[in-house]
Amino acid sequence: MNRRALLTSSTALAATALLAACGFQLRQPPRMVFRTVSLSGFANNSPMATELARALEDSGVTVIETALQVAAAASAASGAAPAWLASHVTLQALNDTRDEAVASTTAYSQVRDLSIRTFFKFQVLRGDGSVLIPPTELNLARDIAYNEKDALAKQEESASLHRAMQTDIVAQTLRRLSVIRPSQLTQP
Repeated sequence: MNRRALLTSSTALAATALLAACGFQLRQPPRMVFRTVSLSGFANNSPMATELARALEDSGVTVIETALQVAAAASAASGAAPAWLASHVTLQALNDTRDEAVASTTAYSQVRDLSIRTFFKFQVLRGDGSVLIPPTELNLARDIAYNEKDALAKQEESASLHRAMQTDIVAQTLRRLSVIRPSQLTQP
């Protein structure tokens, strides 16, 4: 027993050393070059906006919600509005919708498959209002089998799929935001 524990721990130690030697590290949130972001164009209780705000804050970006906070942050940035504007962007949602559509039916006109879809279209504006990232559209769709006997379970499954697709869209959005370079934040 003692020999087995020693062998197991030495194998785990060797595997850890190999992973450390190859440069392996856990995935970190993307690093952003801008310090503040304001989210606009979202519905009042948009789950996409909530998840996006959390993900941005995890990346070290301050999410500013109102124009008054933007003005206050600008005046608090040592009175240098142009320098502060160079580190602020606005993510503007142009379309944030979810829907379900019938993908196929049986010979008796009963629903066989549903298509669950999530659409997100956005653009990113510099602090001065000029376009930094032009309108970008992210669409995801998943098909699920449907049975009227399991309607409640399928409703829960579709809600779960919407949440998973939303998380995927937020990750894709963050990857697009992480490619912004400091030289792009000022208008050419």
